[in-house]
Amino acid sequence: MSTLEVQDLVKRYDGRSIVDHVSFRVEDGEFFVLLGPSGSGKTTVLRIICGLEQPDEGRVLLGGEDVTRLSPRQRNVGMVFQDYGLYPSMDVYGNIAYGLENQRLPRDEIRRRVLEAAEKLQLTPLLRRGIDTLSGGEQQRVALARILARDANVFLYDEPLANLDARLRHQARRDVLAVHRLRGVPSLYVTHDQSEALALADRLAIMAAGRLQQVGSPNELLERPANLFVARFLGNPPMNLLEGAIVSEEGRYLCQLGALRLPLAAAWQSVLAARQEPRIIVGLRPREIVPPWELEQAEATAPLCRCPARALTVEALIGEVEVTLELPASQGPAPHLVAVWPEPEELTDLPEEGTELQIGLDPQRLMLFDPHSEQALQTE
Repeated sequence: MSTLEVQDLVKRYDGRSIVDHVSFRVEDGEFFVLLGPSGSGKTTVLRIICGLEQPDEGRVLLGGEDVTRLSPRQRNVGMVFQDYGLYPSMDVYGNIAYGLENQRLPRDEIRRRVLEAAEKLQLTPLLRRGIDTLSGGEQQRVALARILARDANVFLYDEPLANLDARLRHQARRDVLAVHRLRGVPSLYVTHDQSEALALADRLAIMAAGRLQQVGSPNELLERPANLFVARFLGNPPMNLLEGAIVSEEGRYLCQLGALRLPLAAAWQSVLAARQEPRIIVGLRPREIVPPWELEQAEATAPLCRCPARALTVEALIGEVEVTLELPASQGPAPHLVAVWPEPEELTDLPEEGTELQIGLDPQRLMLFDPHSEQALQTE
C-alpha cells in the first residue's frame, strides 16, 4: 500500500521560515490538494517531497519508508510541472518514453507502456508530432501520459493547469482525475485556485505564511473554517464576517450586530460564559441567508430570526442572484452582508436596489471567531 507522509517539515531561507512545521498524510488512492495564495510555501513543500530541495528539519515518508535524503530518481515519484517540462527536440512518443528509458527498461516494455498511456489519454494519433505543434491542452495530456506510463509510488502536480485558458481547464481536470483513478496511488496537487481545489480534492489543506491553516474535506472547510484566514480565503463569495458583541439577557446570550440582537444557539452557552471579552467576529455563509420568498417555508423546518435589511446591489447570475444587503446601524457604519439566493420562480420577487426587505438568519448556522487569536470558537 502506498502512502505519502510529511512530518514536521521546516525550510528556511535567509533566516526566514518558508515552510514552518508542516505535517500531513495522503492515503493510498487519495487525491489531496495543497491550496494557498502565492508565497504560502506550498510549492516548496512539493519540491521537498520530490527531492529537488532538502528540508532543514522534518521527514518525508513514502510507503512508510524515510526518503528524505534520497535523490529524486530513487524516490520514484511522477511529477507534472506548471510548464509541463516537455522536451521540444523530441516528439510525443519520445517525451512519454524519456523517463522509462532512464530507468533502462526493455524496449518492448517501454513501447507497451507508452502506447497504453497514449491510448488512455487520446494521444495515439499525435505520437509522432512535435511538441511545438501541439495545443496547450494536448501538451498537458502528454505530461500526464508521461507520469501514467511510470509505475510511480506517488503523483505530484505543481499548478499543471495554470497555463490553460478557462475553456480547456474543465476537460484538463477530468484528465488529471482519470490518471489518478487509473493508478490509484496517492496524488498531491498544488494550486492557488480554489475552484480547482474544490473540484478535485478528496481532502485539502490550506497554507498561508508557510503554515498549515486547516486540513479536511472541502465541505468541512467550507462549513467549519478553523480561523479567519480560511473563512476569508475559501468560498465564492467568501463567508460574511461581521464585528459584533456578545450580550447577556435573562440568562441567554445574544449577538449584537449593528442595531440587531440575534439570539445564539444554546450550544454556545458554556463557551461564552467562560469568555471575558465581549467582542466577537460573526461568520455566515452567503448561501445560508434566507431570501424573503422562502421565509415561510424555511421557518417550518428551523427557528429563524427575521431581520430587516436594504438591498444595496443586485447582480443576476446563472440560476442565482447575488445581493449586497445593509443591516440596520446602531453606532458607526451599518453592517453589510452578501447573500447568494436561488433565482425565484416569480422574477417579480427579486428585490430592486434600494428596496427594504426581510431576510432570515438561522442562529444554528452562525460561526463565532475570537478577534484576537482569529481562531473559530468551538461549541462543546
